[in-house]
Amino acid sequence: MRLISALRANLVHHGQALVSSLGLLWRRRWTTLATLTVIAIALGLPAGLRTLTLNAARLERPLGMNPSMTVFLNPGISSHQAVRIAQRIHRAYSLPISRIISRKEALQEFKKWAGVHGTLHFLGQYPLPAVLVFSLPPAQQASFETWSSKLSRWTGVSAVRTDVSWLKRLATFINFLSRLNQVLYLLFALATCLIVGNTIRLDIENARIEIVTLKLLGAPNRFIRRPFLYRGGWYGLLGGIYGFLILIGIFSFLAPPLQHLGRLYDATFAIRWPSFELFLALLLGGGALGWLGAAFAIGHELRREN
Repeated sequence: MRLISALRANLVHHGQALVSSLGLLWRRRWTTLATLTVIAIALGLPAGLRTLTLNAARLERPLGMNPSMTVFLNPGISSHQAVRIAQRIHRAYSLPISRIISRKEALQEFKKWAGVHGTLHFLGQYPLPAVLVFSLPPAQQASFETWSSKLSRWTGVSAVRTDVSWLKRLATFINFLSRLNQVLYLLFALATCLIVGNTIRLDIENARIEIVTLKLLGAPNRFIRRPFLYRGGWYGLLGGIYGFLILIGIFSFLAPPLQHLGRLYDATFAIRWPSFELFLALLLGGGALGWLGAAFAIGHELRREN
């Protein structure tokens, strides 16, 4: 019975500390709001960069992350000859044929994109060569230079161009953003701990007389520490929620231009909004960081009192 009574009293004090901590934050709501805004920005910035990185990674496919090789044929090659060359290359190397652009189609596309309708008649009927476009399977994408060298030696082939260089730069840039995001997570997690710890330290200074009185009455350190730990946890939890709301607001503002930019490359592109998993990560991560920051602050102060 004594053990049950002790457990019940302990649970009651936990509940009181939990509710009273939230009530104290409400009574100091303007100061609390300022602190939560700083915490929300610290938690929301890396989360926002993470979401932007995921949206950029989704553009890899429409931007051509399935690389291709463009084979320019000699100017005298006809459409039928171009088809036969493409089929022979396909049979020889098992390269999928993405597109065969005849001389007529090449001229029409050039006129469309260059805006020079009716100004190329002096160059002949079809001044541009036929073009073959091959896509490389994922297993063969590491051998771009090898395939380019092989195809450039084929009869009727004038030049071979690949898009691998800028694709590598794009993949490297996205990888850099991911690494930067990891660094920012660590830095802003530390910043959140420091913000909460400094706030709790100020609260401890304001409650110095109360703490000294409790220690004189024989209260254990865990009893004194508990309200401040819950207060730090509330700072982190509310800061995570606030940060997610700020993130949603920012994405609502940026959604139209992001949607337009994505659809310039892929008509089916849709923005990936901050997910519920991200909300849970901010909520639980913020709460843990707030608790940790408060634990460091109150632990340091209690050790100093001793």
